[in-house]
Amino acid sequence: MARRGISAGVFGVPQRRENGMKRIGLVIAVPVIVGVGYFLAYPELSLRASAPDTAAVPSAFLSAGNSTMAAAGKRRKASAVPLVAVAEAKSEDVPITKTVVGTIEPVDTVAIRPQIDGVVVADNVTDGQMVKAGDVLFRLDDRAIRAMIDRDQAQLTKDQASLVAANLDLAGAQDLEKRHVDTNQQVYQSEAAVKVLESSIAMDKAQIEADQVQLSYMTISAPIDGRVGVVSTSIGNLVRTADTGSGLLTITRTVPLRVSFTVAESDLPALRKVVAEHPTAVQIKLPGSSDTIATGTLNFIDSSVDTASGTIVLKADVANTDGALWPGQYVTAIVDMSVHKDATTVPLIAVQQGNDGSFVFLVHADKTVAMQPVTLATTVGDIAVIASGIKPGDQVVVDGQLHLQDGATVQTTEAQTSDTPPVAENVGAASVEASK
Repeated sequence: MARRGISAGVFGVPQRRENGMKRIGLVIAVPVIVGVGYFLAYPELSLRASAPDTAAVPSAFLSAGNSTMAAAGKRRKASAVPLVAVAEAKSEDVPITKTVVGTIEPVDTVAIRPQIDGVVVADNVTDGQMVKAGDVLFRLDDRAIRAMIDRDQAQLTKDQASLVAANLDLAGAQDLEKRHVDTNQQVYQSEAAVKVLESSIAMDKAQIEADQVQLSYMTISAPIDGRVGVVSTSIGNLVRTADTGSGLLTITRTVPLRVSFTVAESDLPALRKVVAEHPTAVQIKLPGSSDTIATGTLNFIDSSVDTASGTIVLKADVANTDGALWPGQYVTAIVDMSVHKDATTVPLIAVQQGNDGSFVFLVHADKTVAMQPVTLATTVGDIAVIASGIKPGDQVVVDGQLHLQDGATVQTTEAQTSDTPPVAENVGAASVEASK
């Protein structure tokens, strides 16, 4: 019995704890369920209870609120009229140009090679040096040539002395012949000896001149002004005329230079016309730069069109006195072709594209806009040249077109414009005409 009592006391504690937790849960759940049901059954009571007592709000605050709401309404009404930026169509002369990629070429390039075999005994030039015509670049060993000249000079002296003796013999033979002491045969022999010696003297002089030419080859000088490339020899090297390769060095004339480029054969008639009328300017710019670093004059049009590519080669001389250009360099060449006289221009951003072609939003005097179809003659950077559709003085929208409709009323402000005159590019571009 004692054991059963102990057992009941030990195992009864968890059961009583579980019953207590259930009672606490019921106490919490019942009010929550009742509250939710009340709000679901009488929602207007809950809203009325949560509404503020407007009677307690001073009238000054109510009138201020009404004024604020009225002002907001006016602002909304005013914002319904869009604000746009406008620009005026202008009448101006627009130069027509052709922009192409060209390369800088030297006017003269000379590869220096030896004209005689010899050993280099002196070099007066380094890589990249600027030289003038006549500057000594190399000297070769000339001792053998000078010895040959001395030998030939001695032979000339000997023959000249022999000629003096032969002339004396001839004079004596002629004297004896006059006195009928000697026969004519002696005279003939003396005359022949004189002519042989005169020929020998002529040969001696020619040989000496040839030796002098050979001697001049031993001194290698610059034939033109320019910049030296890589020097491929030095003192002590044996140079030969039979050696192949790029030679001893290369001299490239850098002042002036020439820009070479190609254009389509469709541009050839316009180019020939402008070249015949006046000197045609060519502007030179570096790729990716808008600055003109040099200006040349078009002076060469190739004699034929390349049938494979349909292009023709043009060249223009560039002074390059400041050394800004370099042979082999890629540049952008801009050729002046002609001029659009009194062209109507607007900012390119004003021109919009629709299903029927190009158009602009034209602003009338009553601040209403109209979709005006236009015909583009060409584009010039951020300027559009208009062939038809608008006239100089018309106001066109350049900013804010996104939400505009035909006939809408707008507020306008002047757009910032550049004073730089436009230059038309891409000669022969097709015009885009919008339907009216």
